[in-house]
Parts: sequence; structure tokens; C-alpha cells
Amino acid sequence: MTQPPLPPRRSQTVLGNLSQAVKTTLTRINFSKLKLKPNARVPELFVQDADAPKAQVFPLLGDRYSIGRSSKSCDIVVRNPVVSQVHAVVKRDRKRKFLGLPTRSRFMIRDEGSTNGLYRGKRKLKSKILYNGDVISLGPPELAASVRVQYKDPLPWYLKAVRYGLFGISGVTALTAAVIGIEWQRFSVYPLPESVQGPVVINSRDGQPLRTPRTDRHVELQSLSDFSSFLPDAVMASEDSRFFWHLGVDPIGTARALFTNVRGGEIREGGSTLTQQLARSVLPDYVGRQDSAGRKIREAFVALKLETVYSKDFLLRLYLNRVYLGSGIYGFEDASQFYFGKSSKDLNLSEAATLVGILPAPNSFNPVTNYKAAVEYRDRVLERMAQQGMVSQEEADRARRSRIEISPRARQELQSAIAPYFYSAVFDELESLLGGSLASEGNFIVETGLDRRMQSRAEASLRNSVETNGASAGYSQGAMVTINAKTGEVLAMVGGTDYRESQFNRATQALRQPGSTFKIFAYTAAIEQNISPGTAYSCAPLNWGGQTYAGCGGGSADFYTGVAQSLNVIALRVAQDVGLDKVVQMAQRLGVKSKLNPVPGLVLGQSEVTPLEMTSAFGVLANDGVRNRPHTIKRILDSGDCKDRKDINTCRVIYQADQDGENNQRVLQPEVAATMTTLFQGVVRSGTGRAAAIGLGEAGKTGTTNDNKDLWFVGYVPSQAIVTGVWLGNDNNAPTDGNSGLAAKLWGDYMRQVVR
Repeated sequence: MTQPPLPPRRSQTVLGNLSQAVKTTLTRINFSKLKLKPNARVPELFVQDADAPKAQVFPLLGDRYSIGRSSKSCDIVVRNPVVSQVHAVVKRDRKRKFLGLPTRSRFMIRDEGSTNGLYRGKRKLKSKILYNGDVISLGPPELAASVRVQYKDPLPWYLKAVRYGLFGISGVTALTAAVIGIEWQRFSVYPLPESVQGPVVINSRDGQPLRTPRTDRHVELQSLSDFSSFLPDAVMASEDSRFFWHLGVDPIGTARALFTNVRGGEIREGGSTLTQQLARSVLPDYVGRQDSAGRKIREAFVALKLETVYSKDFLLRLYLNRVYLGSGIYGFEDASQFYFGKSSKDLNLSEAATLVGILPAPNSFNPVTNYKAAVEYRDRVLERMAQQGMVSQEEADRARRSRIEISPRARQELQSAIAPYFYSAVFDELESLLGGSLASEGNFIVETGLDRRMQSRAEASLRNSVETNGASAGYSQGAMVTINAKTGEVLAMVGGTDYRESQFNRATQALRQPGSTFKIFAYTAAIEQNISPGTAYSCAPLNWGGQTYAGCGGGSADFYTGVAQSLNVIALRVAQDVGLDKVVQMAQRLGVKSKLNPVPGLVLGQSEVTPLEMTSAFGVLANDGVRNRPHTIKRILDSGDCKDRKDINTCRVIYQADQDGENNQRVLQPEVAATMTTLFQGVVRSGTGRAAAIGLGEAGKTGTTNDNKDLWFVGYVPSQAIVTGVWLGNDNNAPTDGNSGLAAKLWGDYMRQVVR
């Protein structure tokens, strides 16, 4: 006969005494004799009677176990009056499925009509699937004699990873959907703006454009069939091969770009789809212009909404009509008319691939200013088209063997630009300030510090030096850069003798050994450490770092003589006193960012730097110890955001150099800079730089490397803080028959014309 349920509170004492008297656990299965293999994983049941010091463990190897007070009927016997003869059954459930597939089998516990029931917390159960850590009470948990049963079956690490990964993905997906829904309320993609953005207008310091802004009417074609059939394929092959697969954001491309950038330690790939590129063009106010993670996220929001509202064909046509292709040109129809004098519908495979190859850097890769780069990038597009089956390999090879024929109008317009090396450097700096392709999207007015008079004099002076002295002295190239040390503005820049023949900017890109001009850093560090310039150093030969350096005759020499006569052994002994690490630190403080190797040869100009870096370093001395980052750009204005379109001063300012944190940094005390100026004035007055004399108290330093491969002079006029650096040599690093006096002469000839 079944006993009535026990009242929970009143019977606690009685049950407690009974449990103490009869407490013992027996089993039909002798679990203690079961031996498991090492590291075997099986589900376990932990059964703990009310006052037992610890639970007994039962490995669940079979499919069914009964729990109760009866030793004849139960596998797990619990001698406790709260427990019925057969209280519950634990059995394996092999029928559960998820998404139609069988899942990992689990155990469940089921009440077998017990008197006091099964409980999980205060909730009474009929049955329950058991999960790792579940605790079930045999009888109400309020009873002192209730039995605690715990199920343990921890998941393997890989299943845990899958479980929590799914939880994480679900959470992130829900959060992303919520954020997208909120953000979509902040902008509209219908209707789209009708006009494309304006060109990048670059002005000199007097407000005159370096290139004539384009005024041709922009044309947009109304159907993809109006373009050459090669153009859409070439664009997708180059920019977004999965365009018809993704929903505006390509997870594969994004992951690949992220991996490439993390592995390389710098931004090398953007991972943007065609729709994302469109997003920042059609809604620049929402997306923003800063190169940041926030802008990329907003760009993705717009791209997703564009793909929701418009068809793929519409978005591809919009891209072909509005993408920026350099020189103020938007869309492939305008670009085709400008570069080839024909409609984009009539473009052949080579011409289509050429225009698409311009996309990564429209102002640098066009076939007029850089034919070699244009061919290289055209061939890359052709190769991708062939790999993706858009054209046959035979068609790609035939196009690769074709010459790019440019219209005379485009050639004349692009070759007539003022200061082409400076113009190109502006776009490099624009990209570093604004980031990536944003810099080439247009709608900018860029104000520079270019002095057109200085620029024309610099171009003519360098060309004359190479044609006259270069012919006899054996140098064929050169570079010049002039900086206003008070502001850091680049006033003139010549990166070579002829931009049409070579677009390589030797003023900013050529890494050359600076020779003795590098001694500026050793002497400046010594003076900063309170070593008097009158200190005499031995002229005897010097052995340092396993290398012997020639002496300078008998006796000794101080800083004045050592600098004026460019005595290597004196500079080396000064650097020994200062320490090579201090020399490197001084160079970095004065603006050198190229890699410097702290070995004795460093003092004599062994490590390579650019002419712009050396000129900027001397500018610190010309500016009484205050450093300004050398820059071509003074201000960047958003020409699409002006209160009065006829007055550029009403346009929104995106960037202003005089508010740049890298400017107006005091890196030397004025007295240190003044002492160095005195030393360098001695170079021009009575030393190796006499050819640079123009009678204005000029100061500077010559530099010559082994075999006269590099000829340098960097100097400044202290009263005006105008500093100019000159480099002469050969691109192939061939020796010359010249000396640094030729660089000093070029400096003097040029500065005499431009400094008042």
C-alpha cells in the first residue's frame, strides 16, 4: 500500500532520525568493480543522501537505470524513507533530432509514480532531459532527508567551442541586425543624388590651379549595353569578382584584406566592394571622409541598403558612370572620350583594361603621366579576366601585345601641368592625410605652399646643371626641394630633370647616402651635451668598429675647422664622445624617418635618406630649433560643402596644416641651433661650400659619397628661414667625376634668383 506524502516541516525531525538510523546505499550493480580506460569519458550520476559526507558516483554505461529503495527492483538503491521503492528511472534517449539529424544521445530522468516526487528547485517534474550540472531532488528540497542527484556529462572542448560559437554568432547577428535597423533610419538611398562629385583642384600659394580644372559636361549612359562589353567584366575582375554573389559587403574579401593587413602590419588592402565604393561616393556626408573603422562600418551600412533597394545591374551601371578616373574625370564614358577620343561602347579589350587599371591611383597610373605603370596595371587586369574566364587566354595575350594609343588632346593637357613632381607629391600626401581611395574621390580644393616663381627657377636651374656640368662630370639626374622652415611648407620641388621620361620623384622617394651632410646630427648632439665647439680633437687615424679611418694630418682640429673642411676623423671622434645612439636619436628628432644603422659609418652618411628628409632637418636649425613637418598641403577644403560656391573661403575646412600636431615642436634649444648655424656659415665662407656663397649670411653643408656617386649641398638663409636641399647623381648609382662643389654651385645659382 502506498504511503501518503510526508508533510515537509512537521516530519523533518522524524525523517532526520530515521535517515540516520537506516542510512546506507546498496546497488544491484557493483559499480565499484567497473574499471574504465584512462581518460574515458562517460556520463556520471552523483547521488548524495541528506547527511552523507560526499556523493557516491555511478558511471552510466548502459541505457537504463532505476533508482529507489528496493534492492530487488532498482539498480541504484537509496535507503531513505523519502525515497519510494522505485522512485525514478534514468534512461538514454536515442531518438532526439535537431534539424532532422540525430543529435548526441542524452539521458533523461522520469518519475515512476513516487510518493514524494522529483524536483528541480521548487518545481515538481514528471521527466526531464539531463544536461551537465543538472541537480534533481528525490523529494521536496525543503525536506531535511531529501536526496540530491546531480548529472555530470561535460561536453568535449570542440563541442563546447561549437556551442558557444553558435551562441556568439546568434548574438552578434541579432545585435548587428538591430544596429543596421537603427542606422538605416539615419539616411536615405532613394532618390540618389543626380550629380557626381567635383574634381580635386590643387592651387599654388597664390590661388592659381596647377592644372586647368575640367569643364566638359559629364555624360551618364542609361544602360549597361551602352558600354563596351569588356568594361563591366574588367571592373569586376579587378575590383570585385564576387559582385553578383554578395549583398553589398563581401565577407571573403573583407577577411582576406584583414588577414593581409594584420600580417603586413600596415594597410595594404581595403576589401571594399563596388557597392561600398559607391556608398562613399553617393552619401559622403553620412559615410564621412576620415580613413577610420567607423567610416568603413558606415560604408557597409549604406552598401547593404543600396543592395536592398536597387538591382545589381543598376548599381554596376551607376559605378561605371560615376567612378573617379583622374584629372577631374568621372565615369568611363568621359574617360574614354578624354583618353581615346571615342565612346566607351567602342573600347577594345586593351583600352577597357587600361582604363580599369587606372582605378587604384587615377592621377598616377594614367598612360600619359606614367605609361609604364599604365601598361603594368592593364596587364594585371587582363590576367585576372583570363583567370576568371571572362576572356580567353589568346584574347588576353593579343591585348597585352597592343600599344596604348592616347589622344593628342589628353597628352597635351596632362603634359602642360605646372610642377608635375610637386603635383604628384600632393596626391601622395592627400592619401596619407585622408586615407586610401577617399583622397581620389574628388570634391576637394587643396591649397598648397607652392611658389610658382621658385618652382620655375628650380626646374630651370636643375635642368641647366645637368645639361652643362652634368655632361662633363657624369651625372644625369638630380633633385631639389625648398622649404619655408617657419611653417614647413614646401615652396618648390623638382624630382628629376623630365617628368615625362620618369615619374620617379627623387626628392621624396629616392633613398641615397647623404655623405657628410649627415654630420649635422653628430655635431648638434655634441653641442646639446655642452661639448664646446672650440674643443680640439686629434687628427690622427682612428680605428673604430674594426675599421680604420684616415686622419687629417698632424695636430688637432676643433668643430669650426672640422665642419668647414668636412674632416671625417674629427666628426667620428665627436660621435664617439656623444654615442651613436644619441646621433640616431638626434636625426630622428630633426625629422629623419628612414631606417638608420648605428654603426660608425652612419656619421659619414652611410645610411640612406631622402633629400626631403635632409632638407627638413636643416630647416630645424634655420627655425631656431623648432621643427615643422615638411608638407605640400596647407589646407584641404570640401568644395561640396560651401555656403557660397563662388568663395572658396566659405567651404568647410577638412584639414589645416597649422593645426597639425606634428608642427611647431621645439626639438632644440635656440642657442644650440644658433651655434650650428655659425658652424655651417663657416662652410660657405671658407670651407667646402664656397661655391654656394650669395652674400646673405647663408649656412650649409656639402656631402659626397664613395666614388662621388652622390653629390649634396643643403643650406639655408638664416634671416629668411628658407632652406634648400640639392642632390645630384645617377639613378643607376654609377660613379661621377664631380664633387659636392657642383651641388653647392647649383644651390647658389638658384637661391640667388629666388631669395630677396
